[in-house]
Amino acid sequence: MANIFRVHPPNTTQGVGPVSPTKPKSAAAQASGVSDTVEISTAGMLAAKLHGPAAVRTDLVERVKEQISAGTFETPERIEATVDRLMEELFPNL
Repeated sequence: MANIFRVHPPNTTQGVGPVSPTKPKSAAAQASGVSDTVEISTAGMLAAKLHGPAAVRTDLVERVKEQISAGTFETPERIEATVDRLMEELFPNL
């Protein structure tokens, strides 16, 4: 049977470098001489930035907190609208 560790030699790709400090190898990885690496392309990093978390709207967060504290956030209309949107997302063909 062929040695699968030689199919893709470890030095055939160029990486962008680590984005965080690397951890020491585990005892099992040190003993076997095999380790895994992950390389993220420039396109992958750009995609992560595009699809990253949206900015927090602190004014909206504060307004909702105040409404929740006052007991005015959960209204029958708001609950019905939320359920309608959820049902449409879960069952678009109904």
